Amino acid sequence: MWVLIRGYYDNMMKKKLPILGILLLLAGCLPSALAGQDGRVSEDAVNLEKLFIDANREKLLGNYDNAIALLREVLKKDPRNAAASFELARSYEAIEEDDKAVRAIKNAIEWEPANSWYLKFLADLYQKLNQNEEAAQAYERIVELEPDDEFNYFRWAYFLVRADEIGDALKVYNQLEKRMGVNEEVIRRKHSLYVGTGDNKKAARELERLIEAYPGDMEYRHLLADFYRQIGEEAKAEEVFRGILRLDPNNARAQLALAGNPEQPAGERQFLESLKPVFRQEGVSIDLKLSQLMPFIQRVADTGDRQLADAALSLSAILEEAHPTEARAFSASGDLLYHSGRKQEALEKYQKALKLDDTAFSAWEQILHIYNEKKQYRELLEFSERAMDYFPNQAIAPFLHGVAAHQLGDDREALPVLQQALLMAGNNGRLKMQVQSQLGLVYNSTGQYSLSDQSFEAALALNPKSPTVLSQYAYALAERGERLEKAREMAALANDIFPKQAEYLFTYGWVLYQLKDYEKAREWMDKALENGGEDDPRLLERYGDVLFQLNEADRAMEYWKQARQLGGNSGLLDKKIADKKLYE
Repeated sequence: MWVLIRGYYDNMMKKKLPILGILLLLAGCLPSALAGQDGRVSEDAVNLEKLFIDANREKLLGNYDNAIALLREVLKKDPRNAAASFELARSYEAIEEDDKAVRAIKNAIEWEPANSWYLKFLADLYQKLNQNEEAAQAYERIVELEPDDEFNYFRWAYFLVRADEIGDALKVYNQLEKRMGVNEEVIRRKHSLYVGTGDNKKAARELERLIEAYPGDMEYRHLLADFYRQIGEEAKAEEVFRGILRLDPNNARAQLALAGNPEQPAGERQFLESLKPVFRQEGVSIDLKLSQLMPFIQRVADTGDRQLADAALSLSAILEEAHPTEARAFSASGDLLYHSGRKQEALEKYQKALKLDDTAFSAWEQILHIYNEKKQYRELLEFSERAMDYFPNQAIAPFLHGVAAHQLGDDREALPVLQQALLMAGNNGRLKMQVQSQLGLVYNSTGQYSLSDQSFEAALALNPKSPTVLSQYAYALAERGERLEKAREMAALANDIFPKQAEYLFTYGWVLYQLKDYEKAREWMDKALENGGEDDPRLLERYGDVLFQLNEADRAMEYWKQARQLGGNSGLLDKKIADKKLYE
């Protein structure tokens, strides 16, 4: 009877039924032995019933001390009342007096040994106390009482595993299998236990049993093949994959598994070529295809290998054709193009990806970086503003918005978004460094030199050898004409760390210009132009200044005009062109 009562009781609590209804149910649970011989309820029984109801009301209200006192009183009057002892155990457990709870529930089990609810509560207590062997013993008895409930077997085995009784746990699973037949969950658990004990032969045999039971399910064969690969038995794995293809010639996973080994010399391109038939199959998951392509995208990102990128691009192009509505196919092409130096082509792919799925922030971020790297600051300003609206929690968007605004001469716009980006950067040390350095430039251009220095020093504290920070700090000092020797040292270090970068070469040339070493300044700015700086209006203007100082006024005019055509807005540029003379 108490099995039903416990279930009703828990149900009522979940449904938040009135306490009175619960208490009325419990009131009917006292032993009928307390009734008189004529069947009428005795006065003692009524009083006992009242005590029991009062105790449970106190427990339901969270007054556990009161409940315990009342339940102990019930047990004094009715010493073998299993229900009262069970409720006493629950009350002790609620106030963390677990030892007393164990004693109370053991009494309930002794007085009513066929009640599985009591045993389950005892097992829960043992689990709480990390007494796994005892919990397993409780579930062994529960299985005897409820042999048709498979959940009980899983719990029994679970506690045996926790008690490091692996052999006994396997016996429990075998016992369960005799009752219910071959079961995937049981076999997976047995397989894991055999793997844990190092018995790979038996672990493999369990997966083979799944295949025997379900010969048409290729997933089980893949499990076995993948297991063989995990333990280094490649020949057995390939045998299983070939067996899959005999049964299912178009099985993409098996085809990919047997495609070849990209780690062998000159094997990468051959491997990528062998993947093409699978990539052309529209019915094959794009996730599976991308899982094969991603290692090569990463390798191109690490090395910039253009030939490898081209080989991988032949696959991503097939991916685009087979999955024309999947943004990830175009993003994959964009990544390969971007990391192999083809930024304009990459931009077009990312834009296509966003048309298909504008929730993919990775494509937004790549477009932001491309606009920044190509110095397309007007586009960067507009696109970053959209990105801030779509992704208000991504700090990179306000950071690059601030970069664009500063480069376009709007420091009033740049300052608040950069400060916002700094707050949003959180634990991202690299981004915090970049934001601090950019704030240094903004403060410098607005004449707040003390704040500028503080920002640059904060950036260097995060990474004292960041070539970008060193170069930007040096540039700021050169703009002011202050501490030029320190600026020269920082600019030189930036070029040592990362040579042949137009920005760093230009900064060193600009510092030399401020030191009035015009010939050397021209030499370094020539290097900057040779290494991709020909589209930088700031560099072109300053190069014109150098030429003017070297008495090449006509050539200086050419560079000043080029700077203006590319959007240069230094404030003095138009005056230089109009008057054909240098202003500083």
